[in-house]
Amino acid sequence: MAENPVIGLDRNGGLRKITYNNYDRAPFRLEDSRQAAFYRSLTLFNSLINDRAYQLRFGLRPGTVVLFDNWRVLHAREAYEGHRRLCGAYHNKQDFLSKLRLLRKRG
Repeated sequence: MAENPVIGLDRNGGLRKITYNNYDRAPFRLEDSRQAAFYRSLTLFNSLINDRAYQLRFGLRPGTVVLFDNWRVLHAREAYEGHRRLCGAYHNKQDFLSKLRLLRKRG
């Protein structure tokens, strides 16, 4: 079982990652004194990310490639009618950053 905060911060207090899927998660385990406030905040967060005013929506044409930081961008797919083929892959961010540091040292 993985345990992650919904919003992860780096050592400077900046956003590091968001781990949120309201349709695929276990209940959050918190002290009773924090439970109600947490779920009020989570309800607000869910409301904001599902508000179209804060979303970028676009259709993809065949052959289009989309790259995004899976830890920093919330993403989803809408319902679709017809035939669709979608291929996805994940790249380990630490491996990418390590290679980038190596290339910068060489350059």
